[in-house]
Amino acid sequence: MEQTIKVGWLFNNMFNLHGDRGNLLAIRAEGQRRGYQVEVTQINLDTAIFNPMDFDFLFCPPGEIEHFEVAAIYLEPHRKELMDYIETRPMLVTGTTVALFGETIERDDQSTIRGLGIIEIETQENHTVYGDDLYYSCQYNGKEMEIVGSQIQMIDLDIKEESPFGRLKYGYGNNGETRFEGVISGKGIFTNTLGPVLICNPWLTEEIINLIESNKNWPIWEDHRDNLLELKSLKSKIAHIDKKEMRLKKLSER
Repeated sequence: MEQTIKVGWLFNNMFNLHGDRGNLLAIRAEGQRRGYQVEVTQINLDTAIFNPMDFDFLFCPPGEIEHFEVAAIYLEPHRKELMDYIETRPMLVTGTTVALFGETIERDDQSTIRGLGIIEIETQENHTVYGDDLYYSCQYNGKEMEIVGSQIQMIDLDIKEESPFGRLKYGYGNNGETRFEGVISGKGIFTNTLGPVLICNPWLTEEIINLIESNKNWPIWEDHRDNLLELKSLKSKIAHIDKKEMRLKKLSER
């Protein structure tokens, strides 16, 4: 019987900025390369039954802030389940939608949206949009790695008690004031990184699949890709980024 990886794709018909569906293509490609069937289920506002524990991986792409309120109402009954889920299972939230899983979102018009409170961050919508390269180091599933992507920052994130996902080497990060990039909570990744991040950084994709294998008590796949082309691309991007000036307001380690 073919082994199946079950993926939940949150709000695909509402959150669809920046081509981040490519992250699902990366997960599917790596899963299929290892001989698994990868089954993707779309979860939207009209999905009657949603149980996070039915899935091995959850993905929530970037969306417009104006849609966060209805998304939060839909997910609120599953808040505890989602918090339990990310303790052991991988979840990826990218771009603006990271704010949905935080506590409050202050909009540019002074209105406030209540987030899910799954991660302890406060969010403020920016008056202007910031875009640039993004380069940082991080650790996931016990593996140290470098990540390169892009960032289109419409929000500032203020981490409270959470740990940052990455330590910034170049870019804006969470708010342009620290070297913090994103948030990691359990096995949940909440990152500003676009690109899509799992296409540009297959080493992160591999660790997500490794974690899924571990959770399902499957043998960890040993025949990893050599990633020579992607590593060459990484070095080329880093060489370009190293020539640029980072414009953080202050280099604190707050």
